[in-house]
Amino acid sequence: MAEDAVVVLKEQLTDEMVEAGAQLTQKLLDIGVPISVAMWFFVPETNRWRLLFSSPQDSKGPRVVYEKIQQAREALGPDAERLPFTAIGLKPTSDRLIKLLQREVPTGTGLSRVRLSGNAIDGHYIDDALIYRSAG
Repeated sequence: MAEDAVVVLKEQLTDEMVEAGAQLTQKLLDIGVPISVAMWFFVPETNRWRLLFSSPQDSKGPRVVYEKIQQAREALGPDAERLPFTAIGLKPTSDRLIKLLQREVPTGTGLSRVRLSGNAIDGHYIDDALIYRSAG
């Protein structure tokens, strides 16, 4: 008797998502939001990509940063539709992953596109990520 196999396909990070994430990150920088880390991060448990930001402004509470993100999304006009607000998240600057990326994958102050797939950094496994910015 053959067993049925269930195959779950990983959600793809599309070129459209990559470009939209870069545009939003740049727009946040343009309006003066300090961004420590900006990246697409694959969450295997939900099979979804999340556009994650970390900003020292989160010390004022996440609402302040989320309002700035919404302001930046609106400034993108129709392109904002490519980035549903539900796909965007915040990580505190004190988060272990954020600190590891800043130390091990520094990108400087500009925007980059560094892909990490199947990497472990100091015991923290990263299934897949695309890092735009990782600055201390």
